[in-house]
Amino acid sequence: MIKVNKILFGLILLSSITFTSCNKEYADYNNMEVVENSFTGNLVITSTGQDPAGDFTGEEKSGTYSFAWENNKKKAAVNFDITTSGNGTVQMIINDAKGDEVLNQTRPTEDNDTYAGVSEEGKKGTWLVTIKLTNLNGDGSFSIHPAE
Repeated sequence: MIKVNKILFGLILLSSITFTSCNKEYADYNNMEVVENSFTGNLVITSTGQDPAGDFTGEEKSGTYSFAWENNKKKAAVNFDITTSGNGTVQMIINDAKGDEVLNQTRPTEDNDTYAGVSEEGKKGTWLVTIKLTNLNGDGSFSIHPAE
């Protein structure tokens, strides 16, 4: 019976380690480190640290730009402005330190558009910010700030 308990304990421990490590695939990245950059246009980070910001431009350009962001609060305040023409979209997705999605906002790029909002509450730590641009024909900017 003791041997069965030891085996059962070992299996539970192993499964909890595996489960925990799968949720935060970006936790090993440093603040503002790029996780993915497949955007074929131009995206430049203009501010780093606790308040990341950036500008993007493109003529019918698409792709994804994501980076790790160290958020010491439970929410994020997000702003982005788009000045474009065409049929594209700009999507911002933010995942908290547990990997849970706390913001998912898609905006059309057929005209000038502004978005300001606050994410759902999440776990403090390294968050993943993903910006997906599809058929971007123009320019835009974004900023993110820790929020209560």
